[in-house]
Amino acid sequence: MANENPVSKPNHLRKIVYFPLAGFVIWHFTGAFGLPVWWQIEFIAFVAFALILFILLDLPSLSKERFLSQTNSRIFFSTAIPTVFFISITAGLPQFNPQVEVEALSKPPCGCGRDHDNEINLIDAGRQMFESNRCFECHKVFSEGHSDRGPNLGTKQIGLFSRDYISEQIIDPRKSLSPGFEDAISAIAMPTYYGEDLSKVELQALVAYLKTLRDPTSIPVEGKVPNQWTWWDDPKIIAEGKLVYEGKEPMTEGLNCAVCHGADGAPMITGAFDFRSGDNKGTDVMPVRTDKKFKDWPDNIHYQRITRGVDGTAMAPWGMMFDHLYLWKAEVYARTFHSPLESRTHKIPVPSIPTKEEVAGWKTAGLFLDPLL
Repeated sequence: MANENPVSKPNHLRKIVYFPLAGFVIWHFTGAFGLPVWWQIEFIAFVAFALILFILLDLPSLSKERFLSQTNSRIFFSTAIPTVFFISITAGLPQFNPQVEVEALSKPPCGCGRDHDNEINLIDAGRQMFESNRCFECHKVFSEGHSDRGPNLGTKQIGLFSRDYISEQIIDPRKSLSPGFEDAISAIAMPTYYGEDLSKVELQALVAYLKTLRDPTSIPVEGKVPNQWTWWDDPKIIAEGKLVYEGKEPMTEGLNCAVCHGADGAPMITGAFDFRSGDNKGTDVMPVRTDKKFKDWPDNIHYQRITRGVDGTAMAPWGMMFDHLYLWKAEVYARTFHSPLESRTHKIPVPSIPTKEEVAGWKTAGLFLDPLL
């Protein structure tokens, strides 16, 4: 008599362990690629439904159908259960509203004037465009947004960069990739159709909004989460800052830090700050004052000192004359006189991401030189 292969008994416990494990892996795998959280929820819903389905398949066979009503009821419930399951999940997710899209397309162009009121309207229109074009799906703005698939435009401080650079990043994102996003997936993540989809006015509004994304309390941050770094540790920024510091940067013609502070950080005039020692005490800094040693200065002291000047010294408010992008770079280079990059064993910690309330507080506290910010 031929031996029959024994039928293995269903192992529900093993399935209950495997499927949650699969859900855990899928959640973190999709999160690593920056997919929207509701996509992750939908993937987990599929895993949960598959678990239920496989458990049902292991159950004993149902009794033979004898009546048409019995057949119909089984067909009904077998389709109704998964339908209710997925409708319940998707009902809680963001819904597409065609009327919103129609209204956005029918909205008249925003004004392009450069007076104060029109500029404010332009910024507001740009913010709306940022939202309507789903930019928050890939880009955070400080703590706002859904993923870190693209650079956090708040902590990167995209507003420090020129309007031409920002426009180019929108229209031709492949031309110059943001540091830390050169990998194959990130390199092609940004759509290239905005140059055709956005009118001149719409692009102008979007850039006006992005120009407001600056932080007067922290230095810019580059890279993809969790491998991020600040400009303090960026050799490219330090090299560019050296040009500004030594008066060799064409965009800051007339600014030469070395004239007073020395090409090697040794002061050339009485009262100039000596960058060579990290133990130097802070001067009376405008508008904030500090008794901390130079090596312990928080970012906002560096920033406000170089942009707003120092009371009673030749340190002028350079922020009223030159783009802050270059001033930050000069300050980064000045730090290397007492803390050379090659001698550092650890990266300087990345500052915490400010909340929406903190960002609003910068404006009401008057920390920006630009009244529009």
